Amino acid sequence: DNFEVDDALYREFQAFVMKQQNEGNIKLDSLYSKPIDDLQRSLKLSGYSDSSKELERLQARIKQDMTRDFDKYKADIKEDIATGILSRYLPESMLIERSIQTDKQVQGAIKILENQKQFNKLLAKSDKDDKIVASTNEGDILPPATNGAKLGVKF
Repeated sequence: DNFEVDDALYREFQAFVMKQQNEGNIKLDSLYSKPIDDLQRSLKLSGYSDSSKELERLQARIKQDMTRDFDKYKADIKEDIATGILSRYLPESMLIERSIQTDKQVQGAIKILENQKQFNKLLAKSDKDDKIVASTNEGDILPPATNGAKLGVKF
């Protein structure tokens, strides 16, 4: 349950993916390859060989950028690898529980719920709109426009 992908395993995964890319077993740039190939064919037919060379440099640059994405999205990729490994050994309920603990949106919602002032500010009615006014305290007096409606939030 506390399993995490360490940096050594992540580097091993990264090396595996790059080897597969170099051997042609996977294409990291598959999203861009068809339009670039089409453009390259058109350039060759038109006799623009210099532009073809530029296109080859662009393809190399795209691959470099995608390789840098391994660093940019390292935390997410590590979590996906860990989930993939754990899914072979843990029931789905435990995987869901684990994902909730690391989900950025869930963590953000928890922070808002823990900050009563911020929570009330997000749900408060302003003069500019007709948002519902929420009250989490039983003794709060609500504006007449709400007809005494209260939003009770319990966790």
